[in-house]
Amino acid sequence: MRKAFNVLFVLLTISWCFGQSKKEFKRQGLSALSKGDFVTTKENYLKLLEKGEKTWETYTILGDCEFHLGNSEDAIAYYRKAQEKNPVYAGLYLRMGNVLRKQGKFDEAIINFRKMTITDPENPQIYNMISSTYYENGEFLAALDAIDMMVKFGGENLDSSYGRSLAYIKLNRIPEACIELEKADQLDKQNERRDIDVMKALHCVK
Repeated sequence: MRKAFNVLFVLLTISWCFGQSKKEFKRQGLSALSKGDFVTTKENYLKLLEKGEKTWETYTILGDCEFHLGNSEDAIAYYRKAQEKNPVYAGLYLRMGNVLRKQGKFDEAIINFRKMTITDPENPQIYNMISSTYYENGEFLAALDAIDMMVKFGGENLDSSYGRSLAYIKLNRIPEACIELEKADQLDKQNERRDIDVMKALHCVK
């Protein structure tokens, strides 16, 4: 009886230590993350992973660490694992889209941004990201279509007018660009886009 008790005690002790170490790794990792220390965060979350903490949150934080440390491919690998665990979390598609866009993989980035519209179909900022990604990829008509969706759900604003003006200039539709530049100038109350006046001077002033 005493031997059985000792074995049970050892097993419980091991289980308690295992749980405590996981809790401590997570605490240290989150503490480091709040300070922007991605190296320490990564070290602690890799230890969590080794101990079986294979949750979408673990993979997401490791992906964030790799992204901030400049390791884009590793970041994508972790984000993909997180998506397998939680395919409906829009934040993962946002992260994936931003990393892919940074890599110049615009088509894949747009696919990820568009997946965000499944759960949040009326968010104008998603269409703003889609539009700017199309613009970077040289798809100016598609950029204009995405801006139309942004305006549909968020109304006309500085971003929509400014974005349209850029696309129209690339399409050599200068009169339409000048109309949008004038609207953008009126909407730019804080003089955020100082290049608007330069663009008007280059394309619109006769």
